[in-house]
Amino acid sequence: MLRMTFELVTREGSRPVEIEYDRLIAIGYAGRNTEKTMEHIRELERDLGVPAPKRIPTIFNMAPQLLTQDNGLLFAGDKTSGEAEYVMIMQGGRLYIGLGSDHTDRKLESSDVLKAKQVCLKPVAGILWDYEELKDHWDSIALGSDQVISGEVRAYQNGSLADIMTPELLLDELKERTGDISHAVIFSGTVPLLSGFAYGDHFSGFMRDGALGREIRLEYDVNRAAEDE
Repeated sequence: MLRMTFELVTREGSRPVEIEYDRLIAIGYAGRNTEKTMEHIRELERDLGVPAPKRIPTIFNMAPQLLTQDNGLLFAGDKTSGEAEYVMIMQGGRLYIGLGSDHTDRKLESSDVLKAKQVCLKPVAGILWDYEELKDHWDSIALGSDQVISGEVRAYQNGSLADIMTPELLLDELKERTGDISHAVIFSGTVPLLSGFAYGDHFSGFMRDGALGREIRLEYDVNRAAEDE
């Protein structure tokens, strides 16, 4: 069992909480609008050669050791990029919500989606929220990201949790198809890109809860590994 410490922020204040986990799962094609999801699948297949999934949403089991809270990360190749996602963490019968980036090798994705995810670290922010405090205004929570490209900050994603399947739907799907998720960290799927894939030097994701006046941010540098000559 692996462990990671987060800051749990609630209406009453904040406190550190240690999470134990033995599974890391990424969900793909989890858009709430099925028609738009299928359009995105066709776009990926046409533009990047990414094979269409046999079933949606897709479920990818990854090595739990990939999860990280570090912010200076090293990736192989120059065609990797992140995506802001809400993260579900099951612990002691409670559901906590955080923010992560399903960083993926887009070049490798065209031939093997699981490997494309498996070769990249999975950054997660150090703050969690209690899902019980979010349920009544879930769809209004904003989710998006920016990238620094050639020294310029560019908006990359801008949506809300209404764009993604709800935790209840995703958890039911996971329990039916993968079994025990009592100690799982689960990446939910993401909101649409504003203008296609881009490959920056710095990724900044955000999840903004206007109803409770709080925000989670995730920042990390995208360093590229170079081969020795």
